[in-house]
Formats: sequence, C-alpha cells, structure tokens
Amino acid sequence: MKRAMKYRAITFLISSLFFFNSYSQADQKYIRLKTGIHFDSKVSGGSYTMAELAGIASSYGLDAIIVTDHDNMKVTYGISPFQNFLKFSIEENSISKYGIENYLQEIEQISKVYPDIIFIPGVEAVPFYYWEGSPFNMNLSLRNWHTHMLVFGLTGAEAYNNLPSIANGGLGHKKPSGDFMKYISENFIHFSMICLYLILFLLAAFSIVRKSYRRRDITHIQKKEYIYKFSWKALFITLIFGYILYSEFPFLPVKYDQYHGNQGAGPFQELIDYVSAKNGLTFWAHPEVAHTEMQPVKFPFLDQTIKIETEAYPQMVTETKNYTGFCIFWEGMQTIGCPGGLWDIALDEYCSGFRAKPVWAIGELDFEGSNDLSQVTATNTFIFAKEKSQAGVLEAIRAGRMYATRDFTGNRIVLDDFSAYDMRTERSAFIGETLLLSSPPVAIHLKIRSIENNSRPTTVYLYKNRDLVKTFRLQNVIDEWFVDEDRLEGSMCYYRILVGSRDYQTLATNPIFVRKY
Repeated sequence: MKRAMKYRAITFLISSLFFFNSYSQADQKYIRLKTGIHFDSKVSGGSYTMAELAGIASSYGLDAIIVTDHDNMKVTYGISPFQNFLKFSIEENSISKYGIENYLQEIEQISKVYPDIIFIPGVEAVPFYYWEGSPFNMNLSLRNWHTHMLVFGLTGAEAYNNLPSIANGGLGHKKPSGDFMKYISENFIHFSMICLYLILFLLAAFSIVRKSYRRRDITHIQKKEYIYKFSWKALFITLIFGYILYSEFPFLPVKYDQYHGNQGAGPFQELIDYVSAKNGLTFWAHPEVAHTEMQPVKFPFLDQTIKIETEAYPQMVTETKNYTGFCIFWEGMQTIGCPGGLWDIALDEYCSGFRAKPVWAIGELDFEGSNDLSQVTATNTFIFAKEKSQAGVLEAIRAGRMYATRDFTGNRIVLDDFSAYDMRTERSAFIGETLLLSSPPVAIHLKIRSIENNSRPTTVYLYKNRDLVKTFRLQNVIDEWFVDEDRLEGSMCYYRILVGSRDYQTLATNPIFVRKY
C-alpha cells in the first residue's frame, strides 16, 4: 500500500512539473477581462449619464462593462371586475419610457468613443409584482416589485421590447391542453365574464338604432309608418363594452397577474424561458436583499401612501431552472454561495442529472452613483475570454469561465490558474469546463498571486462539492498542486475556490466539473 502511494506521488511530481512548465490554461488560451456588471444610468434613476459611466469605467481600468438599466418601472392597479379597463398606473423612469432603440443606439455610439472598453447592453428586468390590500381601505401595498433579473446577450430592440412582464402586457395565457371541458370548468368565472361582456355589447349595439312603427290615418285608411330612433346612450354603452372586450383580447385567462397574491417562481420562469429561447443570459440580481419603503401615490380621489415591500428571494435559485446564474457578491453569499448553500444544491442537481444546465456566479456591481467613483472596482467579475470582443465576453459568461470578487479584492489578488487534470490522459479542464476522467486521481493546479505586498496572509479554500478538501495560505504567490485520490462518487463532481475567511469570502470561482469518462 505504501509502495503504491509512493509510486503515485512520484508520478504526480513528474506530471506536475511537466504541466507547470509547458501548459497554463489561463495564460495559453484566454484573455482575462476585468468586468463591471450592472450599471444604472440616468435612464432609470442612476446619477450619471451613459457617457459619464463610460468615462468612470475607463478611468478605473475596466475592460468591459454591462449596462443594465431597469426595463420597466410601471405598476398598474385595476378596479374589479373591470381590472383591464378601470385601472390606474404609477411609473418611474426606465428603458421603456426612454425607448429601447434610443438606449441601444446610445450604448453603441459610446462604444465607438471608448474602443478599449467592451460595452454590452442589457436590462434589469422587472417581470412581476402583486398587490395586497385595497386603496379604498387605505391599506394598499405593492409586493415583489424589486425581485429582479439581469438580462443581456439578446439581439435587437424587439427582443428586449417583448420581455414577458406584467408591464409589457402579461406573462402568457392559459391554453387548453387535452380535456377542453376541464379547461372551461377550471376557468369558468373568466369565460362567464367574457360572455357577459359580449352579451351586453351586442344588446347595446343593436339598440343604437331601433326600428319602430306607428299607425297613421290617411283619408280614413290606417297605414303603418316605420321610423328609426338613434340612441346616444346605447352608443356610449356599446363603446364601453367594446373597449372592455378589446382589453380582454385574446379572451384567454392569464397565467399570472397582480391580483392573486404571490404566484411563486412561475412568472420568473416565463422570463427565463423566453430569454433562453433567444440564446440570452439571465442572472438573479441581489437575491438576498429585502426592500421596504413607503411612497405617496395619487389615485383619483384616493391619495395615500403605500408600502412597497420585497422579501429576499434566495429560494429562486433552486425553484427555477435553465437560467444562467446568480449574483454572488454582494448579496448572494449568505445562504446561496456559502459552502453547503443553495448554490451547492443546484450544482448537485446538475451533477445528478436533475438540471440541464449548471448555475454560474457573477459579481454584481449595481453602480447607480457614488461620491467615491472607485466603487466601480469594489465588486467585479474577471472573465476569461477567447477574444476581446462583445461576442468573446458573452461566450465566456455563457461557459462560466469567470470568478467574482468584492471588497476591492480584484485590485489586490489575481487568479492565474485553476485547472483540473487527468494524470493518465493529460486531459484538462479550466474554470467552468468539464474534465472527462479516465480514472482517479484528479490533479488540481492553483496559481494565485498578490499584486501588492500583503503583510497579512489570505486563506484560500479548495472545495470538492460542499466539502473542504484543502486550505492554502497566500502571502505573495500560491503555485501548488493538490491530488485528490478519492474515487468519484456518482457520475460527476465539482471543485471550486473561495478566498477570504471562513465567515467572509471575497473571491469565488465558478466550478470545474469532473465526469467519469
């Protein structure tokens, strides 16, 4: 047994020297791009214009920025049972108000002024909200308005204009599948109201002009004389119910609306599926943030202050599927990105075949405005792209080749390599990639260096699935190998790196997957 272990150690030493001297994934294949994700401009309430944001990003050395203003900031409250007809709206600045064509055009023009920075347009999507209480009882509250997703990588204005949301006209309709009578019975009230509107519309329409007759005595001979009466009242009622029917088109019940409480992950899955079908990218924004504010509103004759409240939504990471990832920093590390958290659950599901796609993590800047402009480097995502271009950045994000930093860690520490190797076949995999393993062991190469002299060493943690397997101490440079001789449980596992302390990490990589060959 000892002889076998010694043989493996010698084999590893020879292999590691060969790999180290001849091959480095990051240096040989990729360009590292320091990226700021989630900038808000004046288009949707930020403090700076798009041009000013570009100048700030250039001054602080960002290679790429992804601008994601709010796609819409409009909420509507309708009076039952005519919720699509008797309705009132509250709207704040957004891309929808500014014009998506103007938005995309402006970003394209600025990218020509700053050719060294890659500009990628996107949106912070607001697909769903719901109401509680009533304006008549003075207890109206707006819920889940700040449950957001970052969406980018779509092509053309139309794709962004048609993002599924309540503000954009709805999140789809319930359609019959199979038993038609069951479909009708389940939505009986909806179809009954449509029939009632139609009957009232027809009755009013046929009453606009009414034909009647009267008898006239002409030379002692009675004759019938027909007359036509026009009714303005009937015309008015016809127009009202005509508009109500128009507002209900296509007359099918909606899947989700703002009047039936919290409807779970469904509305957001609609958005994810739409973007995924168009090869776009979706990330859960600030998933561990709760939001509460009081805001005065002016409904006709019902001026009042409403409560706007959104609870944190980390559970969405496991309750939805086929999205690209989530924002781990700042607000995604307490219950999602921490070891054994919801991210590990989602990654385990992918390894077990219950998810079609892995879940990636990014750093979310959420830069709206600050007196300290250096905040644009407080939280960054370092992307390993095959080329320095918009297409190169999107491909790298889609593939998960990136790591996230916060607390300006990206200005102090650089991750040069995190790779897994099959020692027998010399196959390798970098961050976000999958290694096809012929047989254990798996060799992990890690290279991290400090840009500035660190008086206090930093701890680097290597995790296999949710288990800590190795700890390193970073003073100036770590350039080490770790050999995992354990047999692969199941068909796939993954490794990921965290840097910081056990209770507070400031750097997180995406995983490397290892699959049985």
